[in-house]
Amino acid sequence: MEGNRFYMYNYYYEENLEERRQNKYALVIYLPEELDRIIAPLRERFDPIYNLIASHITIVFPFESRLSLDDLTGTIEGVIQDETQFPIELSSIEDFYPDYPVICWKVKKNDRLINLYYRLYSYLGMPIPHKDYHPHVTVAREISDYRVLMVKEKIVPYLPDEQFVATAVDLITPLSGYKWVS
Repeated sequence: MEGNRFYMYNYYYEENLEERRQNKYALVIYLPEELDRIIAPLRERFDPIYNLIASHITIVFPFESRLSLDDLTGTIEGVIQDETQFPIELSSIEDFYPDYPVICWKVKKNDRLINLYYRLYSYLGMPIPHKDYHPHVTVAREISDYRVLMVKEKIVPYLPDEQFVATAVDLITPLSGYKWVS
């Protein structure tokens, strides 16, 4: 009986250990500091989670993985090794209402970025969450339907057409307090 109890405890512990080892990640391109300064006051005002992550473009949305960090980064590096620079153009705003309460700084059509999105999901063996991927920088979220137009009118004057060259894709994970870091 004593041996059985140890086995059951050990089995339970190992099973829970596996659940705890499942880590959460995402892949993003951070905006350069000068563009982050443009959008930061808007995000602070209209995005309730602005302080959890700097301004960014999400390529792989938050996912959980049991892979070791070395295995995960090895897979990602294998996909992005030839993608050393991403020219990105930001233009105007868009929203995802009524499906999602989000207003964004729109990324102009970028075939390389879209292709990278699909390749990363494929190599990571994950289902694609959005068949029609729209890269963007979130400016406002959780805005009620009746305030969308009002908020968009307040945001538009502050978001000019901008361009930058992204030189890195960051693998991020949340720390305690849910702040996401590279």
